[in-house]
Amino acid sequence: MNLGELEAFADKLKAKFALPGSASPEDQLKPVVADLLAGAGVSYGLTVETRTEAHLSDHKVRPDIAVYVDGLICGYIELKAPGLGADAPKLKGDHNKRQWEKLKGLPNLIYTDGQEWALYRTGERPDSQPIVRLHDDPTDKGKAAVQKDDADGLERLFRDFLGWTPNVPQNPSSLAKYLAPLSRFLRSEVENALDQSGSAVELLANEWRQFFFPDSDKGKFADAYAQTVTYAMLLARLSGANKLDPAEAAKTLDKNNGLLARTLELLGQPDARKELSVGFEMLQRSLEGLNPHDFLKSKPDLWLYFYEDFLAAYDPKLRKDYGVYYTPREVVELQVRLASELLEKRFSKKLGFADDGVVFLDPAVGTGTYPVAAVKHGLEKVRTRSGPGAVPARARQMAENMHGFEILVGPYAVAHLRLTQALEGAMNNAKAGGEPEEKLDKRLNIYLADTLASPNKAPPGGLDLTHKALTQEHEAARKVKQGGEILVCLGNPPYDRQHIEDGDTSTKRKGGWVRFGDQIEGGAKVEEQGERPIFKDFTDPATKAGAGVHLKNLYNDYVYFWRWALWRLFEQQTCGGIVTFITASSFLGGPAFVGMREHMRREFDEIYVINLGGDLLGTRKTPNVFNIQTPVAITIGVRSGARDTAKAANVKYVRVEADNRAAKLLALDALDKIDSFPWESVSDGWLDPFYPKSNAAYFFWPELANIFPWQHSGSQFKRVWPIGENAETLGRRWKELCSAPIDARKKLFKESRDRKISKSYSNFEGVAGTALANLVIGDPAPEVGRYCYRSFDRQYALIDNRLADYIRPPLVKARGEANLFFASLMTKMLGVGAAMTATSELPDLDVFCGRGGKDVFPLYRDAAGTDPNITMGLLAALATEYDTEVTPEDLAAYVYAALGGQSYTRRFWNELETPGPRVPLTKSSKIFADTAKLGRKLIWLHTYAERFRGDDRGDEVSAGSAKIIKGVSDSPTQYPETYSFDPDSGEIFIGTGRIGPVTAEVWEFEVSGLKVVQSWLGYRMKKRAGKKSSPLDLIRPERWTARMSEELLELLWVLEATLAMEADLEAQLDKIVAGPCFTSAELPEPSDDERKAPGAGTSAAGGLLGLMGVEADEEDDGGDKDEDGDY
Repeated sequence: MNLGELEAFADKLKAKFALPGSASPEDQLKPVVADLLAGAGVSYGLTVETRTEAHLSDHKVRPDIAVYVDGLICGYIELKAPGLGADAPKLKGDHNKRQWEKLKGLPNLIYTDGQEWALYRTGERPDSQPIVRLHDDPTDKGKAAVQKDDADGLERLFRDFLGWTPNVPQNPSSLAKYLAPLSRFLRSEVENALDQSGSAVELLANEWRQFFFPDSDKGKFADAYAQTVTYAMLLARLSGANKLDPAEAAKTLDKNNGLLARTLELLGQPDARKELSVGFEMLQRSLEGLNPHDFLKSKPDLWLYFYEDFLAAYDPKLRKDYGVYYTPREVVELQVRLASELLEKRFSKKLGFADDGVVFLDPAVGTGTYPVAAVKHGLEKVRTRSGPGAVPARARQMAENMHGFEILVGPYAVAHLRLTQALEGAMNNAKAGGEPEEKLDKRLNIYLADTLASPNKAPPGGLDLTHKALTQEHEAARKVKQGGEILVCLGNPPYDRQHIEDGDTSTKRKGGWVRFGDQIEGGAKVEEQGERPIFKDFTDPATKAGAGVHLKNLYNDYVYFWRWALWRLFEQQTCGGIVTFITASSFLGGPAFVGMREHMRREFDEIYVINLGGDLLGTRKTPNVFNIQTPVAITIGVRSGARDTAKAANVKYVRVEADNRAAKLLALDALDKIDSFPWESVSDGWLDPFYPKSNAAYFFWPELANIFPWQHSGSQFKRVWPIGENAETLGRRWKELCSAPIDARKKLFKESRDRKISKSYSNFEGVAGTALANLVIGDPAPEVGRYCYRSFDRQYALIDNRLADYIRPPLVKARGEANLFFASLMTKMLGVGAAMTATSELPDLDVFCGRGGKDVFPLYRDAAGTDPNITMGLLAALATEYDTEVTPEDLAAYVYAALGGQSYTRRFWNELETPGPRVPLTKSSKIFADTAKLGRKLIWLHTYAERFRGDDRGDEVSAGSAKIIKGVSDSPTQYPETYSFDPDSGEIFIGTGRIGPVTAEVWEFEVSGLKVVQSWLGYRMKKRAGKKSSPLDLIRPERWTARMSEELLELLWVLEATLAMEADLEAQLDKIVAGPCFTSAELPEPSDDERKAPGAGTSAAGGLLGLMGVEADEEDDGGDKDEDGDY
């Protein structure tokens, strides 16, 4: 570009901006910038055309100028008002930030305000292209604003921009990441077009909902549009299409996939495509740059990760919502291998999946991983048994016999590609050299359909060709659901427990026909006027068992798929079959799943559970085979034919242990014949967990919940700021809240569904308190009381019903010098460390280990200590056996010695996979007395000498070995930000201070995953551990006080003394278990009234959950927490 051209451009800008008028600055820039690009193209020997868009404030995404070189889309120019600059990521203002988030996905983009020019490639500036800034503002100074070096800089930038061609990766993983931002940009274009009333895209969306996906809202349609166009074009290109305009691409797709052909024609209607030209054209040109021949050289296995990689880059939240995580090869092959073995043994199918009549279905087929593995395994059996010449015929038969449903168009398209490659590859690999290659030339039975949609509702008739293809897909899937013998249902169903925000009336609840049945619309109670949903077979037994409070955990995608599979294989046919899924393992023992376990026991002959662990958040952290934190299990159920549903299935269990993910996958590869597994037996009670019953005596002992029948959830604030290290900090937070304006006060308080600052809430005596909105500066703070936040961690809290969603008034009222609170895990597996802890303070919901539920049980039901929380008649039964009086404190001390040490969870590790610890209650009066003596000392220690004083147990914790070597500075500027432990010197470093000696055992002291000392320190650093709930959380202690150091010493001394007692505690547990113990049948059972909180109304709980101390009317006991349980 010569200087004269740039000077002419600058003078034109100056003249434009000198004219009076109301045109936006961007609209004034457009024609002049477009002419400059066209002129530059001529000088480079290129034909450059530009298209400009009117600048619409509500059309927030589309760039101002589209640039075409020699008839092909080349890139885009986004104009900014003069003076804003072209450094796109740094532009201020919400509009500019949102716009950049959308536009940065484009592979060739210029930002300019006339003076500054910047080139971006998928959000990054090329190293060779710095921002070009003219010497002055051309809209004001004209040609005087530019110099020769400006022209040189723009020359380099324009040549780079106009010379762009798509650099399309030629392997699946890289292509997935390349396509994701282009597809995401197209989605944003669709979203904005939908906001334009009367747009062609809006009309298209209405057609889509009417004929294809009626529940598709704007977001879902935009996503479906972008992914469908992306994958239809990709499949057309890989099928040989040279041009990817919708009509040409559809012709190619028509050969094997009429659905995608018709859908692409529908979505590519000219008027709609014109509204979406920016995203559509760039995606089209990029995919036309893909070399199908080179690309298809990749093996089918390379596609395994394609859609996961795509979705992770396209929309990570959507990936999580849909549960799209690739299943490791070792897992898939194990499931296929075992299913094939059962086909051979139970159904006489010697060729496994390749045998006659073996119809198999993956109801969440994804990218086809399971069918591909089944094809490989089955055809290898054919090759081994009958020779390579038998493979092609069996491959064609398998193509007929396999079915799959997929709701997402991306993996649906990839599944067609992978399966075609796998089948055709197997057919042609079996041929001798020189023989012509075979093609399937058949549309595979992989359907774009919702598994959970009704199998009874037929699509409308009288449709045009385009819509007929769409509805024919649904109709074909519906016929598979309704009839025909399916012998194997296998796969990895999605995992997602839906969370709908309070007040959200537009989000549709998941579960479809399985959960709701075919409802009759228009009635007052729609859910009660249709057929009985099949999901009731899971929920009704749970409700009857008293598990209603836990049912929210049952509403999960994988549970819906399990119920669907049982319905399809055992209620729609009589031939029997096999179901093998890998899913979350929560159903193995969770109380919400009692009905699911009962139904599975009734429907299967045998159930095989392979527990893979993988809980990275819970009490027993183990490596996961997936890149997720939820534990998983493979479950295989088999049924030969007609079945006696009054006889429970034989359930077998094995757990696969390994130190890391790679080792665990190797262990799966090594598993061979199903009979060679080290199976453990599982109890056959209808509602019992699917866990092994290895110690017979243990399961006859009384449950902890049958000794202390009133269990309660600890206090749940649902905001962190009312809890703190000292009273002074809480006072400053309260003062800040009272002085804030109303709008700011809402944010400071952190309103929730159950607590609003405008509402008044009663105090613990039933008197209405002042609404927080009405507080004024100087209003007194609520009671500041000691609060047990985590095991051994005494903090402070504002004990006020207005500040906590669930303060638990019965627990607040039960506080008193005669009482104390125990905590455990009653519905989750216990991990390493004590099975039970104690506190004299009001306990938090997650007090035990950072995760909790209804896990707190007081010793007394009242503050005065006159009404023991002990099952009626139990103390009398023990007194009769021991021939001496037994007090509530005696029994509490005995139980605490048995469960409060480290040895209980070690000894009963496997048994404790079934939640709810049991108590070995000795029949020996001497063992009882000796154990209770140990327990009194342990409770005294763990309550920091607040309870069970006497003998050598004074009013303060005895000093231990740890001492303050160097004090922590009390300067506000040196408040500790970090802490660490040196195992060589045995010292803890807190800011500038040092404490020691401290053993590694004390430093690592654990309660079911909670590292006690490290957790205590983490909550007291300058930046507190855990999530933040409010700006008030940022009000921290102003200085580290001497009392804080003393409390840390006391914690260390308590843990030192606890570990010193461990040998005696373990020896005493050995004595207890070696002798006779009471069974549950020999002791009284608590009544329903005993399980209720003091003052609670009538409850109809009872049943299994009643035995666990769960009330039918229990309030919320969960929320959005991090791994430490913080909100």
